[in-house]
Amino acid sequence: MEKTRQENQENKEHKQLRSLDFFLGLFFAAVGVYMCIAAFSMFNDPMLRAIGTPKTSNPGMTTVVIGGLLVLMGTIMALLGLAGSRKPFSVGGGALGEMFRSERFWKSLLVLGLIAVYFFVLWNNTPYWFSTMLFLCATMRIFKAGAWWKIILISALTTAFILYFFGKLALVPLPSEPGWLNPIYKLLGR
Repeated sequence: MEKTRQENQENKEHKQLRSLDFFLGLFFAAVGVYMCIAAFSMFNDPMLRAIGTPKTSNPGMTTVVIGGLLVLMGTIMALLGLAGSRKPFSVGGGALGEMFRSERFWKSLLVLGLIAVYFFVLWNNTPYWFSTMLFLCATMRIFKAGAWWKIILISALTTAFILYFFGKLALVPLPSEPGWLNPIYKLLGR
């Protein structure tokens, strides 16, 4: 009796995973289709045509190949998920309910929101050192990475290493305009 219950639980989990494979496969295939459509527009880019870029060395070629592979692999993944779960919409609906009740899901969603704020809000409106340190502190706090002083220390050291190695040694241009911090910069006489 106990063995049958355990087998049923394992079968349920297997079908849930296969249902999620189905939906992820569709997602990857859709991203691949979008990449291919965007890549084909690169072939008609006026700047690339003006300098005489051959189609084989056009940056769109690599994107078409990667997009095509995503479509292929996503389709295979979706078909395997469909074959494994047989009813991906009903099984997936139950799995989504469990996922929405998971603390891990909400933390992951919050981190995705932080990434969006980091790149789309902070990146262009604050200097790199400030936005990166703030992002690292917030992310580590969400995942309870340690005491507050450890989080600040690790964030500061990581930001300093990135600034030094990429900004100074590799000469990668990082955002440096004060943006929203301009009043503070003026107070400090910078």
